[in-house]
Amino acid sequence: MLEHTSRRLWLGICLLATCLTTAQAQEPRRVALLSTANTQAYMGAWTATFLKEAGPQKFAVTNMTSPFDAALQSQQVDDAIAQKFDVILLVIINQQSIRPALVRAKAAGVPVILVVNPGDDANDALYVSYIGVDQTELGNLAGQNLLAGLAAEGKSTAQVVAVTGTATQLNASRRLEGFRAALARQPQVTLVAVQDGRWNTALSEKITGDLLVRFAGRGGIDGVFAMADNQASGAILAIQSAGFPIGVAQKGIVVVASNCMKDGIEHIRAGTQYATNTQVPVEEARVAAVKLADFFAGKRLAHEELVPIHTITAANVAEFAQGCSY
Repeated sequence: MLEHTSRRLWLGICLLATCLTTAQAQEPRRVALLSTANTQAYMGAWTATFLKEAGPQKFAVTNMTSPFDAALQSQQVDDAIAQKFDVILLVIINQQSIRPALVRAKAAGVPVILVVNPGDDANDALYVSYIGVDQTELGNLAGQNLLAGLAAEGKSTAQVVAVTGTATQLNASRRLEGFRAALARQPQVTLVAVQDGRWNTALSEKITGDLLVRFAGRGGIDGVFAMADNQASGAILAIQSAGFPIGVAQKGIVVVASNCMKDGIEHIRAGTQYATNTQVPVEEARVAAVKLADFFAGKRLAHEELVPIHTITAANVAEFAQGCSY
């Protein structure tokens, strides 16, 4: 009788343990997504897509945003650590400012995965993986595109300017690095000015207008690299407002960009922008969701999980129009 009761008790304990284990396995993984402002076209589209993909993957996502405030983002990392999230997905605003928070996350055992913006080499040991595009290659392709546009106009000597994204972000500095490397292949094409446009359309328009005036008596500007297509929109407005010819068909100022936004597609079709490069937020967010599911399943992520990029010109714009519609 005692033996029978003991066996029933043991079976009950085993059944309870199995149920608890199953319930724990079905609990959604808690993800802290620390991003920049979702009012930005790119970040808004990335976040919306990731949140949509999170449901089927059973992620419980808390999105904390920062309007490029590095101190606020560091505090958000600390909040995520205190709340014991399973993972932190981080869009780094400032590489130097974020390091102490990354150190604290590492010490607390909260894994950090970078998205959109890569990590500085000095912080390599502090995060699991970066999921996104090769930012240096984006800049390199932009430089090649600008050289191709100038060559199409028969210009082997030119003065060009760069209106960058937020300079404290590594994606902006790496794009500029790649852009400079591409121009180095054609020494007669000179980068005469670099200005921080903070990924902002209106600011990029103002900067471009000021640069047009500044170089009007010094040979003029032959090309503009605006780091994102919305910035290219600002540059194009400034060029048109100043009355300068624009685009290869007019043998005017050549404008190139990246991020493949709707603006870029429209301007390429209109001939006012020569090229852009793909950094499709919908595609990147979907890849991030899949890779995060792999991580939770125990699979090892590469330190860089790179999403392929492509150049878009008038020759292939139709192929990318739908994906670049944000």
